[in-house]
Amino acid sequence: MVSLAQKLQKSKRNKRWRKRKRKHVAELFQKESAEFDRIDQEADEWRARQISNDIAKRKVESMKQIAKKKANEERKRLESELELALMVEKLQELRSVRVEKLKKQGHFLPEEDDKYLERVKAAVEEEERQAATAARTDAAKDAILTAEESRKAAHHTTAQEDGLGQPKSGSAPEQNQGDASISERSDHASQKTEHDGQKVEIKGPGHSESLTNLPFEFYHYYHGSSYDLGTLIEVRRMWDSFIRPGGSRIPGHWVQPPPPANEVWASYLVQPNWISACCFVRYSPQDLPSDFLANKWECSSAVLHYCGILLGNG
Repeated sequence: MVSLAQKLQKSKRNKRWRKRKRKHVAELFQKESAEFDRIDQEADEWRARQISNDIAKRKVESMKQIAKKKANEERKRLESELELALMVEKLQELRSVRVEKLKKQGHFLPEEDDKYLERVKAAVEEEERQAATAARTDAAKDAILTAEESRKAAHHTTAQEDGLGQPKSGSAPEQNQGDASISERSDHASQKTEHDGQKVEIKGPGHSESLTNLPFEFYHYYHGSSYDLGTLIEVRRMWDSFIRPGGSRIPGHWVQPPPPANEVWASYLVQPNWISACCFVRYSPQDLPSDFLANKWECSSAVLHYCGILLGNG
């Protein structure tokens, strides 16, 4: 009896031990699963942060490239302007030296030269003032645009971080859908960045498609003359309404030089040959209007309209 009681106690003790062991193993498995889930969530959050950082870096790099390209273009333009300014300065120095030499030899120059130089200097100062005002306006617009883009980028990044900071819940398919949505967002952002960097260049395979999206008035005015003669004549007459007899293509605020002092200087002037231009387009002088042949230097509305149609300009 004693041996049977001991065996029963031992059996109960073994059952309790096995039960505790199974419970302990289940707790360990549950803890391990929770740890794996936590590590997966941290990995997903880190991956999303890296993707957003890469998108932001690519956008910053594209903006830097665009800014660098604009800076190079501006530098080239300034270099050409500086060369012209230096050339003008050297010519002014040469003129002053020649004037002093002539004065020492007993020659006297008319006062019209000094007045002409004063008018040129006044015109140059006015153009420099207008250019400085336009540059300040462009700089202010660029600063406002840059600040707006930075604010949008920061807001977008904050929204992504807030969305990723939510606790993870769901099964494995939902995680896969989340990864797919993140990759789609990254692809969309990269495509948008490339579009922002290349939207200046509209020529290419999609150029014809971009023309179809233009407003009707814009297309009719700028592109209609390429396909319809009536539109060409209509647009040409619209331009002719701004042309007056005796007018000039040179802007009115430009300072024009005085006429040549003698025939020797006049022989070096380049005179346009309108008859040769018309022969180049396979038209004889007999086809030209009478006022064109009477005075080829007059900029009349009829002549410009006629030559514009002959040359095919819209």
